[in-house]
Amino acid sequence: MSKRTRWHCAGALGMAALLLAAGCGNGNNGGNDGNGNTGGATGGDGGQVGAGSVPTFEVMFDYNVDPEGMSLTDNEYIDYLEEQTGVRVEVNSPGSAGYMDKLNILMASGEYPDGFMVTEANRAKLLQFAGDGLLTDLAPYLDDYPNLSEVMPEEAWLPVTQEGKVWALPYNRHDGFNQVVYINKTWLDALGLDIPRTVDEFYAVMKAFTDKDPDGNGKDDTFGLLANSDLSYGGRMFQAAFGAEGYTYEGGELLPAEITPAYQQYLAFMNRLTAEGILDPEFPTTTGTIFRQKINTLKYGMFNGFWHFQSGKEFSPGVFDHFIAIAPPLRPDGSETVFTYNSTNRHYIAIPESTDNVEALLSFYDWAVSEEGTKYNFMGIEGVHWQETADGGYEKIGERNALHWAFSMIKHGLYTDEVKAYMKTEFGDDVIDNLTLASDTGTLDKIAASLPYYPELAAYNLPKIVEEYRAKAILGNANVEADFDAFVAKYRASGGDKAIGLWTDWYEANKASLQD
Repeated sequence: MSKRTRWHCAGALGMAALLLAAGCGNGNNGGNDGNGNTGGATGGDGGQVGAGSVPTFEVMFDYNVDPEGMSLTDNEYIDYLEEQTGVRVEVNSPGSAGYMDKLNILMASGEYPDGFMVTEANRAKLLQFAGDGLLTDLAPYLDDYPNLSEVMPEEAWLPVTQEGKVWALPYNRHDGFNQVVYINKTWLDALGLDIPRTVDEFYAVMKAFTDKDPDGNGKDDTFGLLANSDLSYGGRMFQAAFGAEGYTYEGGELLPAEITPAYQQYLAFMNRLTAEGILDPEFPTTTGTIFRQKINTLKYGMFNGFWHFQSGKEFSPGVFDHFIAIAPPLRPDGSETVFTYNSTNRHYIAIPESTDNVEALLSFYDWAVSEEGTKYNFMGIEGVHWQETADGGYEKIGERNALHWAFSMIKHGLYTDEVKAYMKTEFGDDVIDNLTLASDTGTLDKIAASLPYYPELAAYNLPKIVEEYRAKAILGNANVEADFDAFVAKYRASGGDKAIGLWTDWYEANKASLQD
């Protein structure tokens, strides 16, 4: 991933705070209800207090960690960010379970928050809001904010840029390329096997892990490959190896990978693993939580997963002493495999068209991607959570709340030597090496990142068609050799041809910029 490393530090202006309360109406009263929840949005003047006071904004945010009793509108992080930026941002959230429902209701009712977060998975909804005229176009503002315009990587803006208009600020991940392949090195050594490189070698190692009692307990209770229900863990390394990720332009059409011959080869390989008992047979019902529980059993020899698994923080003590991270299998032609990502963003912060004093809110976010803002993002508050060492490094001196990351709201995603130094306050060199490996074996699909939202496709459910056939094919309930063409025909007849036509027209009009 090529990302620029030049820093531009904005002045001590604002970086908007977070809103984590139970409702987010655009009322006149921004007071606290005694439970840490604000009573309504700040409204027109970018501040809920009198003239000359600090501009205060309410941002609706979806977070997925336990706040551990911390107030979401009055805490050390919000206070610190106010000191640094001159802007106070408070958070409002109904919680992850009902977040998008609540947001949709608010946007339909006209009771808009000052800003709101939408995850990458819900990007289409954000672009729908933009198409309905509900959002502020940020493009005219960005040149006035040097960190946003010059530090934030260009590719981070692609998913929220349409016809020159920018509809949100990206939280661009430093680990946007985040997958590595884990293999049980203890089992490799026990069986006298080398680290595999080709798909055939991966198959042979997984087969041995399944059949040759690698843990030496005399029982037939091990599996070569662990995967979750959508195969994003476990299956993805082979999908990438067969070149079955991302869009391709073939025969005058822009095609999704799932209807290409490469995807057919991938499904056939995964079906072989199922038929031979190499792939854990419980994968169709394996959630992310169950996946982690299964890793703890040390009964699975290989899987792909996040670079930070190596830290062991999500697993039983000692489990990851047995695993090492390796590169994904080579492609059939011998070239290096890379994981393809539709985006390197985690989420976006959008600002409704009704929000006043957008400049103050943007100054807050501009600070977030400055050098000082980046230190906060990774390490917390200086003197409270970290301090500089005599040799110019950094050391951790206090624990951050699990929700600390959310109060920065956006991030520039650069993976630089400075960022690595910040990360060393939390992770060992072996874990950071995994992230470097993930970064080296990842690439952005600029087509997927840039595809517009087409409301006319909302009536179709093409992903469901793919998911159903994938499950049948891998489990052996469909014959991949005989049935694949029928699956493709069904996909095309169920809205796929319409989608491919729209995608192709867009691609042909924009191919020059997409190939830069």
